[in-house]
Amino acid sequence: MKNIGIDIRIYGSQHGGIGRYGSELFPRILEADKLNRYFLFYNKNAVLPGELDVFKKFPNAELVETTYRHYSFSEQTSFLRRLEKYKLDLVHFPNFNVPYFYKRPFVVTIHDMVHHKIGGAKKSHLLHFFAYKKIIENAAKKSARIITVSETSKKDIYSYLQVPPDKIIVTYEGTSLNTEISAEKVEQVKKRYFLDKPYFLFVGVLERKKNLVNLTRGFDAFLQKYKANMDLVVVGRPDSHYPEIKHKALDIKNSSHLVFTGQVENDELEALYKGAYAFATASLHEGFGLPGVEALAFGLPLLASNISVFNEIYDNAAMYFNPLDPADIGEKMNLLVRDSQFYSQIQHKSFERSLLFDWKKTAEETLEVYRQVIS
Repeated sequence: MKNIGIDIRIYGSQHGGIGRYGSELFPRILEADKLNRYFLFYNKNAVLPGELDVFKKFPNAELVETTYRHYSFSEQTSFLRRLEKYKLDLVHFPNFNVPYFYKRPFVVTIHDMVHHKIGGAKKSHLLHFFAYKKIIENAAKKSARIITVSETSKKDIYSYLQVPPDKIIVTYEGTSLNTEISAEKVEQVKKRYFLDKPYFLFVGVLERKKNLVNLTRGFDAFLQKYKANMDLVVVGRPDSHYPEIKHKALDIKNSSHLVFTGQVENDELEALYKGAYAFATASLHEGFGLPGVEALAFGLPLLASNISVFNEIYDNAAMYFNPLDPADIGEKMNLLVRDSQFYSQIQHKSFERSLLFDWKKTAEETLEVYRQVIS
């Protein structure tokens, strides 16, 4: 039996994609591995009540309480000493923020290289960028393996961090949402948000890379040119660093056709997927694109940016547009709406494509990485 540590200080949907990655992956790893002992390090100030109860059913798992916030000085000092105390055979860090001086074996998940590709416009972001570079370069160099979530991200990691390609392992993410949600629940959620028209759906944090402003401008062009009567529903929390994004997104002629729900619970999210006409994202950069994969599971056609990672993950289950050209976004929306036969074809391909993505498979592939390192 080996002692394996998992850093779950970023855990749960309130922490965005990384938090979702951990909450989907790590319980499945414990379900699959009864041979090794696991120590799960969490931040008691960053979890919701009952959120970690899922781990209590595993006799080979121990929850370790900490107060060390991610991206903090205490992460590099106190958390480091805490990890060293356990003398672990392996640690999995689900993000690049590995304590700089940690010397025992570890694997790190690097989801994307977005901070290299899309720099922060705020001064504080520019000041933090240099520290970020040091931390991520150190994590990549010292790790026994790097896990990432797409071949596109693997190429970026190799390009920017100059690590051997065979050190980088790709494990696709999955979806666990309930696609059999009832029609009654769908209607209930629609009524809550006053959705009485067909709607496009966007899901994600309102951050710069999501390019939401161009998506809403493209939607506005679609409504104006083709006199369509549809809504665009935006699901996700604002980025505290860029509160102006929502205001700019609303600065369109047809702003009454935009519906901002904020972050929602899974049952509401499922209903919004189930009731949508199509999923739309104009993101400029992603490691994987999980909301789009969730939409595929509901059989939704996708309208997506013509970027490498979406071509890889969504393949022929999406119609692609230039994310920097609102007019092109509007034209592609119209083509999907006006051509019912094409819509049906994309819809069929969506469900087929969704079958490739399974969190259980992700857990099995991640465990295999653990075995390689431990052996």
